Amino acid sequence: MSTINVLVTGIGGPIAQGLIQGLKKRQDVTVIGVDRRTVTAGHQFCDRTYQVPRYTNVEAYLDRLKEIIEKEGIDVIFPSLHEEVNIFHENRDALKPLIALPTSSDFDVLMHKEHVYQKLESIGHGKYIPKYRGFNTEEELKEINSSLFADDSHFVVKTVDSYASLGFAILTSKENYLDALKNGKKHTIDFEDYCRIIDPSERKLAMELINGQEYSVDVYLHRGKVVVAVPRERTGVSNNIVLDGIVVNHEDLIRASKDITESLVEDGFINIQFMESDTGYKLTDINPRFCGSQVMSLGANVNFPSLFIEYLHLGNEVPVEPVWNTRMLRFRDQIFVHED
Repeated sequence: MSTINVLVTGIGGPIAQGLIQGLKKRQDVTVIGVDRRTVTAGHQFCDRTYQVPRYTNVEAYLDRLKEIIEKEGIDVIFPSLHEEVNIFHENRDALKPLIALPTSSDFDVLMHKEHVYQKLESIGHGKYIPKYRGFNTEEELKEINSSLFADDSHFVVKTVDSYASLGFAILTSKENYLDALKNGKKHTIDFEDYCRIIDPSERKLAMELINGQEYSVDVYLHRGKVVVAVPRERTGVSNNIVLDGIVVNHEDLIRASKDITESLVEDGFINIQFMESDTGYKLTDINPRFCGSQVMSLGANVNFPSLFIEYLHLGNEVPVEPVWNTRMLRFRDQIFVHED
């Protein structure tokens, strides 16, 4: 059995550690981990590890990775940090190994929430798009508030290239804001206060607030067709980390995910998120990379990191069948290391 040498970045974080769990299910994989730190929890799960420069120093980061790739004979790279997605996408050809990011003729669109919505609307998938509008300035946001959201007490703003909850806020009146403050709702902000801090150089999105059930769907595609889509009901979330959730066989969500992802991606893994509204399921986010909670699918018999290796490295079109109604409960644990 030939060994497959896999490099995982950012091994100190939860996304990398979820990837490693899936990769370690395979007997033919050697995991090489890299991080800017010398000691993290993730170091304990890798076969070998290396320290690398911070991704913000792109040239030094890539140079160090190339050294490791050559030394270890790396076959596949799994990026785990959202901030480095574009670095790896733009250097696919310069790096020899396969890069575990989705392949798409519209990759730049995948990284821009407003452009994703515009693309999907242009090809007839507007039913999955929430009420939204892009803006840069205070004047534009005030016009959006008085027209698009005139009948709404709250609405959402986020940056077009944000991830997790970065840049996310719920805007409302001063009275509603003070009430939210008393109740510990930290993302709720007074509309007028928010207007005072708008950076006009940063494109943002105003979107309707949807209070329905939140779902995340992990999808693997091959040659433009969905191999498997795994909807997950997010029932317990803290600091954007899913602590409690269940894998659900939801035909409408699977159909919506198929419509959306087959319009955007040719090969690989992608994660998309929905909120349930009165008019159906609305797409609220898209992650063109492996995400932290995809490990929930691993518990339901769908090993997405392994699927990437099978389909794109080994060329095996393996069947996969989720174990529906699998529930994941996360808990805190710790690792002890002895330092001389």
